[in-house]
Amino acid sequence: MKRIAILIVLVTSTLVSMAQNKLGTWSVIPHVGVSISSLLGGSGLYEIGDNEVVEVKPYALLGFIGGADVMYQASDVVGVSAGLSFVQAGCKFKDGKGKNSVVYNRNLRMNYVAMPILIHSYLLPGFSVKAGVEPTWLLGATSHEIQQSFDVDKESRKSNFHEDEFTIDIKNGMRKFGLSIPVGVSYEYENVVLGALYHVGVFNIYKKGDSSRNSVFEVSVGYKLNL
Repeated sequence: MKRIAILIVLVTSTLVSMAQNKLGTWSVIPHVGVSISSLLGGSGLYEIGDNEVVEVKPYALLGFIGGADVMYQASDVVGVSAGLSFVQAGCKFKDGKGKNSVVYNRNLRMNYVAMPILIHSYLLPGFSVKAGVEPTWLLGATSHEIQQSFDVDKESRKSNFHEDEFTIDIKNGMRKFGLSIPVGVSYEYENVVLGALYHVGVFNIYKKGDSSRNSVFEVSVGYKLNL
């Protein structure tokens, strides 16, 4: 029994040493992935319905994320990284319907440059949990929707359709600098790194008005280049 325990310890130690970089080493990890984003605390978009003003609920929006991280192996089980990423955030909005009109394909899109600073803790061979802080800078923000109007006769038949598409630059009304708290996990196998990271915004995305914070979940794949 004692020999088995010793063997398990030796095998585990070997796997851990193989899975992580050696103490004091550096690596670069370029990565790409998809983002699934929405808003916390409210959408900031309102419309009139049934003689009252109601807030339009935000829904998840798919986007792109890509960048690179530089990692330093501070110990056998702890790594520290800093990087630059391009992040697409925002949300979709529910379609609006009126007696003689509909509004659809509504969304809010924001592009950011983010600088994630993370601490990685290796719990198992190749598997780590990570958390840190992430300053962000807004590159651009747009609001998009399509408005369709029509006539309705007594038999509820629609005719004379007219459609307008609007894409509005709203960057001036948005907060330029932001801060997020990223928390996630990653798994590395033969230098291929699979990661999942959730970013929760700290500040309101708007300069004024209700508090609406970013909520971004990302899934990415990267490749570790040991220096």
